[in-house]
Amino acid sequence: MRKITRICMLALLLAIMLVPCDKAFASSGTFNKKTSVAKKGKRTSDVSPFLKRESTSILTGTSDTLTVFKVPSECDVTYKSSDESILTVIPKENNTCEYTGVGVGTATITVKIQEPVFLFVSNTYTLKFTVDVTPKAVSIKFRRDKYRLDIGESRRLQYTLRPSITDEVPVFESSDNNIVSVSSKGKIYTKAKGTAYITATISNGSSDKCRITVK
Repeated sequence: MRKITRICMLALLLAIMLVPCDKAFASSGTFNKKTSVAKKGKRTSDVSPFLKRESTSILTGTSDTLTVFKVPSECDVTYKSSDESILTVIPKENNTCEYTGVGVGTATITVKIQEPVFLFVSNTYTLKFTVDVTPKAVSIKFRRDKYRLDIGESRRLQYTLRPSITDEVPVFESSDNNIVSVSSKGKIYTKAKGTAYITATISNGSSDKCRITVK
């Protein structure tokens, strides 16, 4: 009898050893069977979408364009302003949008890119772009109305805009570039003896002049 029992136990042990491990454990109730998960599809690009900058400023009543770079093909790109009373957004072609300042303040453009991957699975990217909207200047005044400089000198002209919160940049012009030239940021370069006037003009047509005498 004992011999028969031993043979039965050996046969049972051999049967268990021949059964795959995952099935054996599953039947015993001591092991949770693995759940199959669909693998995430391969991305169409090795570089995530990005913006070349995170913030900017514009004047009320003016517009600019925001471009999203490295957007994978067949993506759905959407743009949304955090406050349309400050900034409006209009989608354009080639992963761009046009934003317009309509009120003074700060608003954020949220860009969402959804990349289809597999069936109902998609990669979602979210980008943020902050825009400060400031009022247009109503007046401009040079802090000094004249300079006496030597040939070869350079100097940045200081000026005051009203209201002070504006980010408007005046347009600068020299009456004689052979004597004094001026950059778009108001820096002058003296070249020859003589007198020239630098004029700074803002968008409403207001302007001021500064006399430069080169000795």
